[in-house]
Amino acid sequence: MLQSSTSEDSEASDQDPIPAQVTYRGTGSASTALLAPIQCSDDRFATVLSYETYRLRNKKAKYGSAEARKMGRKTRDMKHSFAGYPPFSGKEPLRIFAWLRKFVKACNDNDVSEGMALYAAPHFMTGDAEVRYTRVLPDSAGTARGAKVDSYPEAINWLLSTYAEPHTLALAQETFSRATKEPDEPVEAFASRLRV
Repeated sequence: MLQSSTSEDSEASDQDPIPAQVTYRGTGSASTALLAPIQCSDDRFATVLSYETYRLRNKKAKYGSAEARKMGRKTRDMKHSFAGYPPFSGKEPLRIFAWLRKFVKACNDNDVSEGMALYAAPHFMTGDAEVRYTRVLPDSAGTARGAKVDSYPEAINWLLSTYAEPHTLALAQETFSRATKEPDEPVEAFASRLRV
């Protein structure tokens, strides 16, 4: 079973776990392993596919009753940072990158810890993405065997591996590279077309 490397003995160990460490609990002793980033054959995508890109300033992994009581207020405050940005639905998988940047900014603006962000994310999702994400959370009764995330970095890895498939990234990169501006097309329209 995977569990985040929170240690209730030391607050310092919660603050700087880069790269994230995941504790594997077996029979008897616990051993620590580094969380592996998503592998991609194209180095251009290494940064956007790394969970480290989306780490929060507040790296505390603890989520208990005190944090649960603050969840409603924190997510309400975070909605101001989203300012009309649509929730992530999963229908356009590559929108995960923009959504993650918005989510990280909202969390950092409101001093949300990684432990709380793990459970705050579904408040900014909708449809299939929300259902799938909620099912892999630790307290979910519908968790599929082996598909469970216990920490914020694991959740980021899960989101990226689920929605940002390398072949989809390569196709988007090729489409972007071949795009040309029409002679009578305004620059703003061309930029808008590229964002889609």
